[in-house]
Amino acid sequence: MARITTSATVTAGSGLGPTTYIYAIATGTITTAAAAQQIAEEYFGTIAAVEGTGDGEHIMVQGGKGGAEAESGISLVATFAG
Repeated sequence: MARITTSATVTAGSGLGPTTYIYAIATGTITTAAAAQQIAEEYFGTIAAVEGTGDGEHIMVQGGKGGAEAESGISLVATFAG
């Protein structure tokens, strides 16, 4: 069994800057490129990272108003507080 031997404090959102969203893009529903464009234009998020260029990838978005999971084929995986 693993044992933690540090006195570090875990704090939500440490070091990420603005609120960060991780979205999963559904294969066959919407392309990664179309999802990224839609998130940037309609939800005002900055695309910080893209897992890959194929279908079924993950997108990391910083800032914006959130809520892109309301779109077909885009699922919210995690939110990190800013």
